[in-house]
Amino acid sequence: MGSMQHQKRNFRGAIGAILISSVFSGLLAQPKLVVQVVVDQMRAEYLIRFNDQFAKDGGFRMLLDSGFSYANTHYNYVPTYTGPGHASISTGTTPKYHGIVANDWLDSRSNYEMYCAEDTTVEPIGTVERSSKRSPKNLRALTFSDGIKLHTNKLGKSFGVSVKDRGAIFPAGHFADGAYWLDGGLHFVTSSYYEDELPGYIEKYNSREKAMLLMKKGWKLEMAARKYTNSIEDENPFEPKYNEGSSSFPYNLEAMVQLKGLSMLKNTPIGNELVLDMAELILDQEDLGQDEFTDFLGVSFSSPDYAGHTWGVRSREVHDMYLKLDAQLGQLIRRLDKKVGKGNYILYLTADHGGSENPNHLADGGYNIRNYANADVIAQLNDHIVNELDVPLNYEYAVAKIINHHIYLNDWATPYATEIAKIVEQMDPFVHVYTADEIRRPGAEALAQKLHQGYQGRFSGDLVFQLQPNAIFYGPYGSTHGTGYTYDTHVPFLMMGYGVEAGKSFKKVHITDVVDIVAERGGLPYAPNSAVE
Repeated sequence: MGSMQHQKRNFRGAIGAILISSVFSGLLAQPKLVVQVVVDQMRAEYLIRFNDQFAKDGGFRMLLDSGFSYANTHYNYVPTYTGPGHASISTGTTPKYHGIVANDWLDSRSNYEMYCAEDTTVEPIGTVERSSKRSPKNLRALTFSDGIKLHTNKLGKSFGVSVKDRGAIFPAGHFADGAYWLDGGLHFVTSSYYEDELPGYIEKYNSREKAMLLMKKGWKLEMAARKYTNSIEDENPFEPKYNEGSSSFPYNLEAMVQLKGLSMLKNTPIGNELVLDMAELILDQEDLGQDEFTDFLGVSFSSPDYAGHTWGVRSREVHDMYLKLDAQLGQLIRRLDKKVGKGNYILYLTADHGGSENPNHLADGGYNIRNYANADVIAQLNDHIVNELDVPLNYEYAVAKIINHHIYLNDWATPYATEIAKIVEQMDPFVHVYTADEIRRPGAEALAQKLHQGYQGRFSGDLVFQLQPNAIFYGPYGSTHGTGYTYDTHVPFLMMGYGVEAGKSFKKVHITDVVDIVAERGGLPYAPNSAVE
């Protein structure tokens, strides 16, 4: 497939000028380039919390002042994770239909735990790591980028770039010219699904080892420390001590890498900086937006998610990450203005999910909440269920696993699913527990409908649950996500450029509406599988 991609690029260059008039005569004017920006784990409230500290020439400021904001955008399914988030944004439909129900799931037919972008039939390119055997194979729907490809008779180009493979692969779509992500050595890599070898410009970039150069500079605050009043104190008990026994700035990144490994740099603004570099390289080297065939570029900034998981949504680390991302987005927009031209591209920004508060931080303020360990909860459930059910004493374990807000029962327990659901619902930290039949029934309450939109029978457990607000299955530090509560579902949706006038709407919008709204503004066809609910 890789050699075919190279032939296709040469073919496009040779005949593009001939076909422009025949393909586009009679079509409405359209943007030369569509840029999808996804910020991993960006809560919508960050736009409020950090608003007065976004720079005048920063990307968030430009989007907020010159673009259009849908301030009430929410996810309409559970669980809210990275894989299904990128897939739902890009396809305009929910996991129930596109099939990416989580980052990982248990296939009930084979008992195999599948990774969302896993493809054992392809080979890693640019790395020896088997973890880069990746493709959009498991994505069962076409994407907005695929629709643009089809609309241009595949003469438009489509690329994706991210720290995470799933953040590059799902936005770029099935017909992508390329998708690139970072391996463990912080080099951009791909798989044989796309091409047989890395483009020369990516190999040259990798050889510079920019991550190592940035590591030596450390991580310093963007502003004076006294200005970080919108985050909790720098040194606190809710964050890990990765900075030479401390959690305070400035960070000695060389020491942190020695302690946690090179991949730890993905948790810092370095990850975003590398993605920005690659987005700009692809823009220039692939000549995106330089003809009348609309191109697509998906850019996913994953480092905010790593930082949120590590230090928490109220941390100074996350606060500083967004101030630096503001500058990085501003740089990207200026490059687009120069390369493609103001008004010739449409850029939209959203997030794959929000993020929870750290329960220990909330408890420190007097709120009665805690974090839970998965294994401990399973043990407590099994003790309680066997005591409550009238079953033989040798039936010791009812619950086999808890994955993705789903409870998998052992074979003997499945006939008791309804009774077990009622038992579990009375225990902490559960607030609602449904059987599969209950979430599929017509007229189910809103929560059950959200769970249903994230559900596929062959990839799902016997029971589906919602946790109590602010309770998480996680360690003592940092944050996570996955629920149907506002802190996980409410994300930004900003856009600017071609066909977009400045403004703001508080009308409720679902994440599955995003690409259709962009298509409408840009005079482009809707995503082929969008608006299925």
